[in-house]
Amino acid sequence: MSGIAVVYDDDDPALIKDVLNRMKHRGSETTGVVQTPKATLGYTSFKKEKKELNSQRVAVADGRILPSFPGEKSTKVEEIKKDDGLLKLYEEHGKDCVNYMNGPFALAIADGRDIFVARDPLGLKPLYYSKHRDKILFASEIKGLTPHSKDIRTFPPGHYYHSQEGFNKYFSGLGNKDTINSRKEAASKIRHLLIEAVNKRINDVKKPGIYLSGGIDSSVLVAAASRIIDNIKTFAVGTQNSQDLKKARIVADFIGTDHYQYIYNINEVINIIPEVVYQLESFDQYLVRSSLANYFVARLAKQQGVELVLCGEGGDELFGGYHYLKDIKDTEKIKKELKILAMAGHSNGFQRVDRINMAHSLLYDMPFMDKTVREYAFSIPVKWKLYGDKDPIEKWILRKAFENDLPEEIVWRKKEKFFKGAKTTDIIKQYIEETISDEEYRKDKKIADDFVLRSKEELYYYRIFKNNYPQSSILKTIGRTRTVS
Repeated sequence: MSGIAVVYDDDDPALIKDVLNRMKHRGSETTGVVQTPKATLGYTSFKKEKKELNSQRVAVADGRILPSFPGEKSTKVEEIKKDDGLLKLYEEHGKDCVNYMNGPFALAIADGRDIFVARDPLGLKPLYYSKHRDKILFASEIKGLTPHSKDIRTFPPGHYYHSQEGFNKYFSGLGNKDTINSRKEAASKIRHLLIEAVNKRINDVKKPGIYLSGGIDSSVLVAAASRIIDNIKTFAVGTQNSQDLKKARIVADFIGTDHYQYIYNINEVINIIPEVVYQLESFDQYLVRSSLANYFVARLAKQQGVELVLCGEGGDELFGGYHYLKDIKDTEKIKKELKILAMAGHSNGFQRVDRINMAHSLLYDMPFMDKTVREYAFSIPVKWKLYGDKDPIEKWILRKAFENDLPEEIVWRKKEKFFKGAKTTDIIKQYIEETISDEEYRKDKKIADDFVLRSKEELYYYRIFKNNYPQSSILKTIGRTRTVS
């Protein structure tokens, strides 16, 4: 399943069918709606399959839920991937079942009396909710809710909703204790955990692929995947002579991948902006920029018939990939900042990964956000993430972990934002500067008492967004890129 829609204490299947129809890109091969005594649940799926769902007890989920084992438990690895596996977890552990799950997920379980809805700790999978005729409605995307409610809100990551209790937080937060004392041990362990994380995600996938920008994060995933399968497909996009295309080709040739690239031009970029803003459900200027390049690479991967793509999202948050962190001298402040960035990803980078891939009906996963990788990374001292005094090397420990698996010029390549490496930024700025006047921007930049648009570019995106999502409540769902180097 890749999209869910749920209404509690309502038996209106037409409502759920309409919500699902507006999210059909999330999996149009199979759509199902099931009524229970207290709730109606619906799902979309990429697989053609007939599901036998008991109308008294139903589980629907978005995500390839992987198992996590805190203490003793009986559920087998293969069982958790099925709907009955979720029901069994809920039977065994009740609301605590979320602590036995790894990977991105948004799920709902109805038992005939109550409903239980939950979202993964970092919000890797999307989920929103709204009030509908005094009922509560949940959906994977905002666009499914807009015709039915004026008050649309983000389902908070790391929370669950139970019909008898309302919302409750189950995730205690990211750890920040330095428990690793050996740089060699840290590098070795990170390499092992990432290879395992990649293996968990592609070992049962017939046609996997990887987005390859030539940066350290995506290159590491390709190196890890090469230890598991032969001749994996990799994908890169950019304008003519962009650095991403050049560096991606170096990695692809070094490892021997089945590599594909696409070169786009200014007209193509401008033409897809309305579609990208609509699918992205955001107008944050930095998020939209990077989503434009992602749109092209997702389309390219879909054309080549891959079933699942791996993305390097999350590496910056785990290993200190943002350049502005180099100006912070207090390591405790850097730790805090990394945690803030990771917890904000659900309305930023993770949202981009989800919406743009789903716009092309393409399954995805983010191995850096595997629970074991994430927990280990936050136990590594900051001084090994930003290494050196004067001009620290970002993500140093990750680079060391894979320095023997990749070309030196890739391992030590300076990080660039995806949209910069793909040379998209200048194209967009030039076009919009000619489209919106200084006077227009001064007049329209304030869209709410506490919300001021940062540039003409953001105003341009906002106007498109507003046409699709007019409800003022949706502003609360918009993430703002925290800092750009």
